[in-house]
Amino acid sequence: MNPNQPKSLRNLTFCALLIAMSIVFSRVLSISTGFLRFNLGSLPVVLAAVLFGPAAGFAVGAIADIIGGVLAGYAINPLITLGAGAIGLFAGIGWCWLPLRRDSLRLACGILLGHTVGSIVLNSLALRLFYGYAWSVLAARIPNALILSVAEFFLMRALLANHSLMAAARGSFTGRRSE
Repeated sequence: MNPNQPKSLRNLTFCALLIAMSIVFSRVLSISTGFLRFNLGSLPVVLAAVLFGPAAGFAVGAIADIIGGVLAGYAINPLITLGAGAIGLFAGIGWCWLPLRRDSLRLACGILLGHTVGSIVLNSLALRLFYGYAWSVLAARIPNALILSVAEFFLMRALLANHSLMAAARGSFTGRRSE
């Protein structure tokens, strides 16, 4: 990317790429067992929240859910879309505003908070209200969300350690390697 590009255009471009990645991760690279789905579709949502803030995380999650649902032929469920956006919103809130000194702890708490509110609470509530799943069946979503949170934490740590990615997101990437 051109370092002279306006920052808002650069952020918008990154968010659009993260939306596309989220759709591919959740719709194509997914293992589904009925109401449980194992995928890393929220990884780009959390990355948007960490790089660009809670609002961007919410937008990436909600827009990816809407576009992915339309592409898959599903009707849009506003509560599930809210849950997808909430993962990014609360992950970003945890990352930006938790008063923890260690980045790893802030990241872990933010991801866990995002999945707790978005996936465990909102999406489970939507599955109960709109599709009639029993609460005992929905309890299986808790370990699923915890496993995905742990996987996302380690992948996010690896991504945040990539200095080229962080420099590009901040707009200071020039494409030259420093030796």
